[in-house]
Amino acid sequence: MNGPEFGYMDNPANGLGIIRARTLVGNFRLWDMPCGQEALDVITDEVGCSPIPGLYLLFDERGARKVYIGQTGSLKDRLLKHIQNPETKIKNWQRAIVINDARNSTHSDLNDENIRLVLENYLTRLFKINRYTVTTVSSRQPTLSTTQNTLVQSFKKELNLLLTRKNKINKTLTERGDDEVYNDEVLQRLKEKGHGIDKWGKVNAVVDGEHTFLRAGSEKPNGWQVTFRGNKPDSFKSSLEKGEGYLLMPRGPILLIPLSELKLFVEENDEEAFQRDTMDVFVKFYDEKIVIVYKRAEKDITQYTVMPFKKSDN
Repeated sequence: MNGPEFGYMDNPANGLGIIRARTLVGNFRLWDMPCGQEALDVITDEVGCSPIPGLYLLFDERGARKVYIGQTGSLKDRLLKHIQNPETKIKNWQRAIVINDARNSTHSDLNDENIRLVLENYLTRLFKINRYTVTTVSSRQPTLSTTQNTLVQSFKKELNLLLTRKNKINKTLTERGDDEVYNDEVLQRLKEKGHGIDKWGKVNAVVDGEHTFLRAGSEKPNGWQVTFRGNKPDSFKSSLEKGEGYLLMPRGPILLIPLSELKLFVEENDEEAFQRDTMDVFVKFYDEKIVIVYKRAEKDITQYTVMPFKKSDN
């Protein structure tokens, strides 16, 4: 039952339905517990009665998958509140995943609230790209020291391993600068930057009065592939041929590319492009720039990012 780098081990559920798991070489321990004070008391006895800092996830998976993600300096106190007085937005949670390093606040690396906040925000993004409804609002994103950042990068890898092996996620964040941004966050970022939103959907929108096509792309060796097809007047390919509207790519800093600019680039490199039923372009994220690729030509499109572009250190 080995996972990459850290190794993984879990145990069958006990009589209370508690499942324990851990990384073998890393730091983290995980308890998958049902909603109930008796299960919480068992876990508290195992990790100690003094304040234990950590992360927790509350799951309601009876219909649409919902998760509440939190961090705390005292897991016992916070989870007890969620058991006795559950918040309306996750009122009917059935199970929780509790994660810490099995050390009390005196010795735990998770005693550092800044580290917990960064990991909480990371988990929020992680579960959004895995198509959960995340009921948590993202917390502030503190600046970390080099030492803190080193710990966080290692902790993220452990979280990916544990949650993948628990079958809670199947997608992970690469943090290369091209991770997918969830639909509601894209909308929020556009509004923050002053863009007018007249219509909003999962694949089509009207931004600043222009028909906008949301395409995350498919990962290929040449980059993120975006396919233009369709001959109807308002189709993706027809809009490109007319140079009207935007391509909105919800990745990394979020790209809002005018189709007029993309049309010029395509025509410069292929006079017969629009005679075909479909055509593919690729978006590549380099260290210092983002380019769109068609045939063998590249065009720098970094200027069309909604948010500032800075590739992750990861």
